[in-house]
Amino acid sequence: MRSVLTWLGRPLPILAAALLLRLAAAWLLPLPDDFAQRTDSGLTALHVVSGEGYAHDFYGWRSDAPLQAYMPPLHVAWLTLSLVLPDPRLAHSAQQVVAGTLAVWLVYCLAGALGGPLTGGLAGWAMALYPTYVILTTVPESVVLLAACLAAFLLLAWRLREKPEAGRAIAAGLALGILSLGRPQALLLLPAMLAWLALKRPRPGRLPRLAALCCFGAGLVVLPWVARNWAVLGRPAFVSTNGGRTCWLGNNPFTTGSGGDVYAGQLATYLGVPRDPSWPEILEFPAGYPLPHGLEAQVAELPEQDLERAFYRAALEYARTNTGEWLALEARKLLSFWWFRPNLGANPQYQDEWTAVYRLVYAGVAVVSLVGLALSARGDGWRRWGLLYAVLGIQTLVYLGFHVLTRFRWELEFILLILASFAIARACQRAGLTSVGPADRLAPMGGV
Repeated sequence: MRSVLTWLGRPLPILAAALLLRLAAAWLLPLPDDFAQRTDSGLTALHVVSGEGYAHDFYGWRSDAPLQAYMPPLHVAWLTLSLVLPDPRLAHSAQQVVAGTLAVWLVYCLAGALGGPLTGGLAGWAMALYPTYVILTTVPESVVLLAACLAAFLLLAWRLREKPEAGRAIAAGLALGILSLGRPQALLLLPAMLAWLALKRPRPGRLPRLAALCCFGAGLVVLPWVARNWAVLGRPAFVSTNGGRTCWLGNNPFTTGSGGDVYAGQLATYLGVPRDPSWPEILEFPAGYPLPHGLEAQVAELPEQDLERAFYRAALEYARTNTGEWLALEARKLLSFWWFRPNLGANPQYQDEWTAVYRLVYAGVAVVSLVGLALSARGDGWRRWGLLYAVLGIQTLVYLGFHVLTRFRWELEFILLILASFAIARACQRAGLTSVGPADRLAPMGGV
C-alpha cells in the first residue's frame, strides 16, 4: 500500500492523465463555432479583432455609444489571442487544455508545499480527474484561466513566505496583478497576504519592504490598464465598469441572487404587469435584464462611470429600504454559493446532463474538505493555511455583496480539493499507511 501511495505522489502520471483527459474532452465536446459570442468577454474580444476597439454595446442599450471599459481585460485578452489565429476554435481549445493542465501542476505543487507529498499527490490527482475542471475545458468561460491564476498566486505567496526575497515578492505581486485583471477584487488579497506573512513574525523592517515590493509587482500589471481607462474615459476608472450592474443583479426585489435568474412573480410585480401563465417560477434574463426604475431613459446617454454608480445606488437603495428582505436574500446567496443555486443546470453553456453527477461529486468533496479544514486549523496549523482561509472568506463576502454563480465557486473549488486531500492524507497517516514527511510537519514559527 505504501508503494501505491508513493506512486500517487509522482507528478508525471498526474500531468499525463490531466493532459489526456482534457484533450479527450476537447475532442468529444468541441467548442461551438460561435463560442466567442457566448460571453461578455468574447463579445468585447470580437469588437477588438474587428477593429472597433475595446467596446461593449451593453446588451443593445449602447449600440451607438458602446462602453469602453466594461469588462476586465484578462479573459478578453485570452479570447482575443485565439480569435486572431487562423482557426480560433482549435486555438481556444488548445489554450483551455494548456491552462487546465497548468492548473493541475500548480495545485499539485501548492498542496505538496502545504500538506506534504501525499497531500500534493492526492490533490493533483483530484484536480486532474475532477469532472468539473475537465468539462470546463470545453466551455468558453474564464474559470480554468482564473483558477490557474489564483493557484499561481497562492504558490508564489507560499514561496515568498518560505524565503522572503525581493524577486519572490515581486513575482507574487505580478501574479496578483494578473489575477486582478480578471477578478478586480483579488487586490483585497494583498493585505490578507501581508497579514499572513506577519504571522511568521518577520524581522523588524522586513515586512514593509516585502509589502512595497508586492505592491510594485501588482502595480506593474494593474496601473497601465487603469491609466488606459482614465485616458479613454477622461475620468478615473478602475479595472472595469461592470461592477454596478453586477451588484444590481444580486440586490433587487426580484432576483434569486444568482446571475440573471429572477423570480417570475416578483418580476411581474416590479414591472407592474400581470404574470404570464407560461412563465416558470424562475426566469433567466441573460441580456434583457430589467433596469432600475428611471434608468431606462438615461442608460444610452450617461457617462460610463455615472452609469455604473447609478446601478450601485439602486442596489444599495434596495438593501436600505428592504433590510429584512435583503438579509434573507443574502442568506439564500450564501447557500447558493457554497451549495447549489436554485436554477443549477439551466444555462445551456453547461451540459445539463452532468448536473446530477456534479451535485454528487461536489457534495462528497465539500464534506471531506470540512474535515480537512478542521484538521488544518489544529494547533498552529491555521498560521500555515491562513492565506487559503482568507481567499475563501474574502471571495465569499465579495460575491455576497454582488451576486453568486456556481462558476464563481468553481474558480475556488481546487482549494476544497486540497483540504479534502489533506484530510485523506492524515487518515492514511493515522492508519499507518504512510509516514509523516518533513513538509507534513508544521514549519517552525521563527523569524524570516
